[in-house]
Amino acid sequence: MAQVPRDADSFYVQDCRQVQNNTHSIQTLTGQISRLVGTMEAEKDFQHCRKMVDDAVRQASETKAILARIREHQHQAQNTAERNNRRMMYQKLSDNLAITARVLEDVVRRFTAEERRRVGGSGGVFEAPGIAAADVAGGNDQKPLLSTGDQMDTALQTDKVQTLRKVDEDMLCLQRIYTDLATAAEEQASSFDTLESHMARASADIERGREEIEYTERYNFSARLKRRIWIGAAGLGTVILVTSFLGS
Repeated sequence: MAQVPRDADSFYVQDCRQVQNNTHSIQTLTGQISRLVGTMEAEKDFQHCRKMVDDAVRQASETKAILARIREHQHQAQNTAERNNRRMMYQKLSDNLAITARVLEDVVRRFTAEERRRVGGSGGVFEAPGIAAADVAGGNDQKPLLSTGDQMDTALQTDKVQTLRKVDEDMLCLQRIYTDLATAAEEQASSFDTLESHMARASADIERGREEIEYTERYNFSARLKRRIWIGAAGLGTVILVTSFLGS
């Protein structure tokens, strides 16, 4: 059985539902991250929290892309009322996502502070092992070798630095999301104000045109009435003259 092709309205409804579901999911993850930040102790807790942060930021980015489609759906509305409804729906969904992104950013900032505190408390600076005095006396030009433990510590430190850098990138991504949404909202509001201004001017022009038409119609009626009165008066005068002439 052939599938019936979907129309633009069904895609619009699907996108709206997807944005609502994604925003709710991000809010749930934000709450979980916030609770976990206050209880993190082991490395696995930090790893789990980092994974949830990445998931939340990824969903926020995807949701922003869907919102861009919803904004374009406004141009496919069949009439002005439907266009206004879609505009208000977009604004509502956009505001919800922007607020959620800001709250998530605050929670991620708390997580970053905990991660930095943990990295600093574990001995953030690693010094290379000293060169043995016998090697110095013998003039050995050998480079100091890191022990296995030192190599593991260095690798762990590098991994932590990369993790912090990734979290910073997530925060920048969230900032771009709510900044771009705010910019889009301002552009849409400006465009809507311009449209309303044009509609108001058009309405005023129509009203003036209607008044001019009514005035013209009243003027024409008055002129026609005067003309008929003069014609009637002239005809009556002619009849009187003829009657007087015949009577004499």
